[in-house]
Amino acid sequence: MKTTVAISLTLFILTGLCAGQGLFPQGPVNGAEGGTVMFITNLSPPAQPFIRISWSVGGANIIISSSDDSIGPGYGDRITLNKTTGSLELRNLTLADSGEYRVAITTATAETINGSTELVVYENISDANITGPSNHLFANVSSANLTCEAAGNITAIQWMKEGQPLSAGGNIFFSEENRKLSISPVKRHDSGEYVCKLTNPASSATASYRMIVIYGPDSNTILGQHITEVESFTLIYCSVQSVPPATFTWRFNGQQTGVHEAGYIIKSVSYNNSGDYRCDAKNDLTGTVVSMGHSLSVKDKTPPPLSPEGAAGIAVAVMLVVVAVALGLYFSITHHRNKKGTNEEKDTDALSRSSQTEDMSMSSPDKGREGHKLTTQIQDRTHDRKQPQPGTSHTIATSHAPGTKASAGEHEYECIGNKKTGAPTLPLRGKLPTRQTNTDTRAADLNYISSVGSGLHPSSFTP
Repeated sequence: MKTTVAISLTLFILTGLCAGQGLFPQGPVNGAEGGTVMFITNLSPPAQPFIRISWSVGGANIIISSSDDSIGPGYGDRITLNKTTGSLELRNLTLADSGEYRVAITTATAETINGSTELVVYENISDANITGPSNHLFANVSSANLTCEAAGNITAIQWMKEGQPLSAGGNIFFSEENRKLSISPVKRHDSGEYVCKLTNPASSATASYRMIVIYGPDSNTILGQHITEVESFTLIYCSVQSVPPATFTWRFNGQQTGVHEAGYIIKSVSYNNSGDYRCDAKNDLTGTVVSMGHSLSVKDKTPPPLSPEGAAGIAVAVMLVVVAVALGLYFSITHHRNKKGTNEEKDTDALSRSSQTEDMSMSSPDKGREGHKLTTQIQDRTHDRKQPQPGTSHTIATSHAPGTKASAGEHEYECIGNKKTGAPTLPLRGKLPTRQTNTDTRAADLNYISSVGSGLHPSSFTP
């Protein structure tokens, strides 16, 4: 059963090939004048070479290839035959080459394969061009008609604007097989480049046309700062939409400035630049003029903000000043205290020297009385510093061992409250120095007693 199906399929294929069915792709072969085409068969190279291959067009021989090749007139340098597949290349095409091409192939088994295909040679498209209106086109007023023309066989025309295909609708219309494009009325957005593309199966060509739609000026505005600093750069810009571009005239406080650009530039502002500025924009083709005003006020310069580095520097400087002031106060106070202590020491030394001088002129009893007087005064001053309560008694006595008497020249004194006993009081010369503590005061007083009372010795007193 399988063998029968295989044989039937083989016979069907061979029958189709013999009849020319499926030997070439469907459809005609298209070529351009002066170009090249290939008649390609669907055959694969056989195990054994073909015995004979012949090509013809309209009954005229092109080539017969067997043991020898026979080439028809006019094809000697224009064809190339592939003897393994039967395909044929034809070069330098002319319009006369159009027609039906037939091939007959004899296999090694003496079977014949026939096939045919159609060749259409087209004239190349050339000299493409678009014609359009010669007058100015004004937005919302004018209409435009564009016509695309070219030489050669033209089978299709397509219109595009800015690279995008155009289709009918709105104010756009097509006629005469797309050869003509009509826009009525034109809008400002209709400005741009229009392209028509002409094609045939073998060649193509394009033409372009730039349409300019006139409008404006409108959408006007004026840009710039209203307040600026003296000596700064300032730009006031007059912005409008206009085709062709508008011409400008600037006035300052009603006076012509001689500036005719869109931007009014002040490189270094002065106080005299404060005032009212006016820009007039005009379209020379439409005749339309628009005017815009702008006020400018000039102020003093604003100090620049401190940078992080500057702020840090100021902080450090303030800290240094504070430290310097603190150190100055410290050394001033220390110097004052040292000077005060030195003066007190000098007063003490002076008092000591004065007392010694008096002592040299006194007798021994007088010295005793003077020592008693000084002891009493010192004890009273100590009591005053401690703020004693009334009625409290204090005693200063010579120190000696129990059961012994005081030696000659030694005396015993007693001070009760503020009442003093003993010999008459001798006046003191000078003033006893003031001490920071009671201990320091007592030590100084005892030193003084030792210098004026020969009968008294500092070691005999108990602080």
